[in-house]
Amino acid sequence: EIVIVDPPLQKEEIKGDYLRTHIQRERCCGADEFIKLEAYDLPGSSTEDIIVHVDMDVAFYKPMDHLFDAILYDKDSPEGIRARQMIELERPGEKLPDRIGAFITRDWTQVVPGKWPPGYQAGFLVARRDPSIMKEMVEVIKVGNYTEGWGNNFGWGNKGYAGWVGAMAMQGLVAYYYDHIRPNNAVELNQCLYNHMGVDVMMRGKCRNGKESCEDCMKTKMSDIYNMHHTQCRKPWLCQATGARKGKKEGGGRASALNTDSVNVEHCLQMSREWHLLRSSLESSLYNISKDESIHKGLTGEYRRDVFQGHCNDDGSSHYIHFSAQDETLDRIEEL
Repeated sequence: EIVIVDPPLQKEEIKGDYLRTHIQRERCCGADEFIKLEAYDLPGSSTEDIIVHVDMDVAFYKPMDHLFDAILYDKDSPEGIRARQMIELERPGEKLPDRIGAFITRDWTQVVPGKWPPGYQAGFLVARRDPSIMKEMVEVIKVGNYTEGWGNNFGWGNKGYAGWVGAMAMQGLVAYYYDHIRPNNAVELNQCLYNHMGVDVMMRGKCRNGKESCEDCMKTKMSDIYNMHHTQCRKPWLCQATGARKGKKEGGGRASALNTDSVNVEHCLQMSREWHLLRSSLESSLYNISKDESIHKGLTGEYRRDVFQGHCNDDGSSHYIHFSAQDETLDRIEEL
């Protein structure tokens, strides 16, 4: 079922002058990004329902039932105990809330080790359906207690949630909310395994998350990853297989290449390959039930077939070959 909703507030409703007059400049979407909060209030019968909210450039590769069970079942029940044992935490051994309300990952890539607190990575949320959370967050936004600046005395509630990309919107708001308004509710997952982006989590030889040692997310095995968020490694349908400093190849424009300052090209290509394998699996399954020969039109690309599986003719988004199938074939997807 598709539910169409409006953002939960308009920027004119924000009382704080700075936030009200600057929020529309925030990436990605200004105040409109707060529409993501509507996920907490999706149609459902109770707070025992589970919501999963992700950006459109996220794909899943392994079941996450243990996260759902950890929310649904009592911590002392056999199901709850088993689910909690399976959770991969950013800080192994960290005490879990008695009643888990949400699972999140943090945007550590924008943090200097030992400095201000990290933001929430706004492309991924697994949570208990709870309309009261949306109402509380909306109220925080309307009050608009956000101070301009960069450091521990600025941002939301003057607590340091400021200065980085997305701070005025979801990335800053949700982190501030779960850390200070409703603590002991959200659980931070291992960023290399959940909402995986394949980014550099080190700075000057130190882990950005403050740990003595940390996993290199640019080396994580594909088979270990639950879901991937195709951001810094670019969208798989952009057909990018070349890397360059600052993400700009010679003769190309902005974001014309994988940015070698923050990602590992080979790892990014592995991520893209996984996505294209998903598309290939769908094409193969549809062909098996329909014998629709037009499906093969989407598989004629020769550029880096080892990565793009026949879906790209050359490097760059203009060379992506779109999915091909007759309308009646697409209507049969529900049969798969």
